[in-house]
Amino acid sequence: FHANTDNPGSNKKAKVRPPRAGGVKVGQLATRSPHRPNNIGLSLVKVDYVDKKTRRLYISALDLVNGTPVYDIKPYVPWDVAGFSGAFHDGLGIKVPEWVRQDDKLQEVTFSAEAQENLNLCLLRGYLAPLYTADNGGYDAARKSIMDVLAQDPRGVKKRGSSSDDTYRLIFCSVEIEFVVSATSVEVVGVKCLDFDKATTYVDGVPLIMNISDDA
Repeated sequence: FHANTDNPGSNKKAKVRPPRAGGVKVGQLATRSPHRPNNIGLSLVKVDYVDKKTRRLYISALDLVNGTPVYDIKPYVPWDVAGFSGAFHDGLGIKVPEWVRQDDKLQEVTFSAEAQENLNLCLLRGYLAPLYTADNGGYDAARKSIMDVLAQDPRGVKKRGSSSDDTYRLIFCSVEIEFVVSATSVEVVGVKCLDFDKATTYVDGVPLIMNISDDA
């Protein structure tokens, strides 16, 4: 969050509609929206060790940019845990808001043959580096990450859960993903390598300023 590109003077709303909340408004700081009145966010981490003598907490499994300060610790949101099950957490006595626990993932994400070929081509050309490369088995990992994102139906709240003939796009690393959505599935129909201009800022390989050169 400290590396986002928000204009400090832009207007911030106290309540927002999370993508999975079905249109319900909740407090902005209770969500993971990067558009915040401050640069504080949440990240799921693993607590490895607590040194009572020095009062230090050692954590790992971070999804943070290197150098991000950690100010506080809080309980996890069950939805973040792989294999989340409402029944499992009910058995542990854990209660979460209904808008957190609802499971509305799309059942299937597929790639057209052309999209798979272009994704591999972008990988070999370095457009998915440094997170995904040919040397670290990056194709399968990148494909799985894209599938995980699209299964959540990243469209707007009013369109989520409905079929559409429209083609939607999102940026993944330095690649544009084109996809179409039905009521229960997503198909990736296109993958395009993008060339960002020299002014683009990157954090861990992710472009923060979406300025695309004319020849992209």
